[in-house]
Amino acid sequence: MNARLWKFLTSLKVTVVLLLLSTLLVFLGTLAQVNEGLWEAQERWFKSYFVFRHAGDAWWVPPVFPGGYTLGFSLLFNLIAAHIHRFQWSSKKVGIHLTHAGIVLLLVGQLATDMLSRESFVSFEEGQTRDYSEAHRTVELVVLGEPQNGRERVVAFSEAAVARKQALVAPDFPFEMRVTEWGENGEVHSHATLLEIGTQMQTAIATMKSKYGTAEALPGEAERAKENGARSAIWAEALKAVGEKDPDIVAAAKRVAADPAREGVLRKELQTRFSTQMLEAFGMRQPTMEKMQAAKYLGSQLAEDKFIPLDKLPAAAAQGAGQRMLLVPKPPAHGMDDRNFPYAKIEILEKGKSLGIWMLSPWIVPQEIQAGGQTFRIALRSERYGQPFSLTLLKTTHEVYPGTQIPKNFQSHILLENKEKGEKREVDISMNNPLRYGGLTFYQHQMGRTEISGGKGNSQLQVVRNPSWITPYLGCAIVSLGMVWQFLYHLVGFVTKPRPAKAKAPLQA
Repeated sequence: MNARLWKFLTSLKVTVVLLLLSTLLVFLGTLAQVNEGLWEAQERWFKSYFVFRHAGDAWWVPPVFPGGYTLGFSLLFNLIAAHIHRFQWSSKKVGIHLTHAGIVLLLVGQLATDMLSRESFVSFEEGQTRDYSEAHRTVELVVLGEPQNGRERVVAFSEAAVARKQALVAPDFPFEMRVTEWGENGEVHSHATLLEIGTQMQTAIATMKSKYGTAEALPGEAERAKENGARSAIWAEALKAVGEKDPDIVAAAKRVAADPAREGVLRKELQTRFSTQMLEAFGMRQPTMEKMQAAKYLGSQLAEDKFIPLDKLPAAAAQGAGQRMLLVPKPPAHGMDDRNFPYAKIEILEKGKSLGIWMLSPWIVPQEIQAGGQTFRIALRSERYGQPFSLTLLKTTHEVYPGTQIPKNFQSHILLENKEKGEKREVDISMNNPLRYGGLTFYQHQMGRTEISGGKGNSQLQVVRNPSWITPYLGCAIVSLGMVWQFLYHLVGFVTKPRPAKAKAPLQA
């Protein structure tokens, strides 16, 4: 290697520059979480080789900047090269060599963790069994074929392949799929649910607005509102908007009702404020998540005075469940606790002939298609990671401190079964007692109770796979050993160093 190049690669100045760039990367990546969210910022800034400026980025995002992998590999190479260049084998340097080796191991461990680690979750109710975990933020398109030899045929396509709109061909299946539309986030609502909830909401709002349809009705409605604190407060706000500050809402209502220039404004204010309150309360009272989402969507439409033709709802697709669904595309969610629900429209082709277009979403259960005289099911679901063992949730323990919602003890009693190893045993997983098995660590994450299923307990376990989990401990141990060695070496040398003899004082005459 060229001497100048080798000198440059082993230079301490390069180390300083890389450390400064790493510090700046941490600052910019942390700042980016405000607009991009935690997960996207991590992927873009720290789990990449280069960061490129995109349209819509903040002004401070540079056109190009080295990502976490580039700086990590550069620091690792610089440290190894400098160590080789200056290596001297002696007992005096052992501590320095150990410290360098520990730092190298820490860097390698961090890079391995970023590239190889994986987080997922297992969610089940009491009595349910799972032999897989699911990804938090990625989905997969699956084709489920008729069972053969007692086992269901499953072919899965990654989210990346679907998003690129590639031709998807399942081996041994008599059809292929073509992605005609892909969305990163969207809601899917049943026509039947929208019709039910929308009719109720429109009827309730029309009834409410009729109460304030004339000026003559205002004093009587104000009198009835005095009996309810929340309604009285809304009246006070509406009256204030038309210039009334009298705490007696009945007297104020009478004055406004007699003023043609203000009574129409007051009625509009009351209708708008009571409509907003009614829509929020209507959504919270729904018994299922599906109806709550539908009420929230319809409420946003009504709040913007958008007419909802419930008898002419458009279909999301021409085939399958999409015929009875409404698709509502939404902007990507970036919050830490938010989740995107991708959707796709898939055209099924059998020998080049189109069988129609199906709408797929995690909200929609697997749909049947007929091809080649066989029945198949297709679905878009959270990406799954199979395991050679199964977990059955036997019992949940959900305890909180009295008078609060602060967790005291969340515990899942699990039956672990591995047929390949002939293993079957019961284990407990609690907040401070994870299960480590098969290269995975299961942490107790969330717990609740599903009233719809008869009050059964449900539990969610966080599943972490990290093949390089031991490297941080080894790296820290080696660095500590090197520092202790170096300290003791110099301490022993100082203690055993010969001291010069003291000069004798001259005798006095």
